[in-house]
Amino acid sequence: MDDILVCDFVKDVINGEIAISSDDKEEFIRQYRSSLEQTKGINGVVYVFKSERPIPRLKGYSNILYIGETKHDAWNRYNVERDTNNFWHVYQYTIEKYGSIHIDVYKTEKHKETEKNFLDQYFKKHKELPPFNRKG
Repeated sequence: MDDILVCDFVKDVINGEIAISSDDKEEFIRQYRSSLEQTKGINGVVYVFKSERPIPRLKGYSNILYIGETKHDAWNRYNVERDTNNFWHVYQYTIEKYGSIHIDVYKTEKHKETEKNFLDQYFKKHKELPPFNRKG
């Protein structure tokens, strides 16, 4: 199952080819870094973390874990070590229950508007935001 995210501002999509799947934290960090490296230098993007298998939502199921944006590239947006250390228990559980994580990157003319559009589409379909979209 895959939620289809559509926006007129999107010029291209880089589908996350690298699986982030290790239950070993150091290997997870290496995979995470490799996944983001394929998008190095591509600025003004929306990135979508997805699980291999769908997760039950308030309404329906979705494999979308997170929708975010940056005016820079996703490579520079994330401090992989800090993100992993802060949310290791969440990543570990997700991989155990729902399989590997992939990161898709959407090249877009208007990254903030595209992110809002994607979040609106997700919310209308599932009546809630993706599980990793959290403040903190």
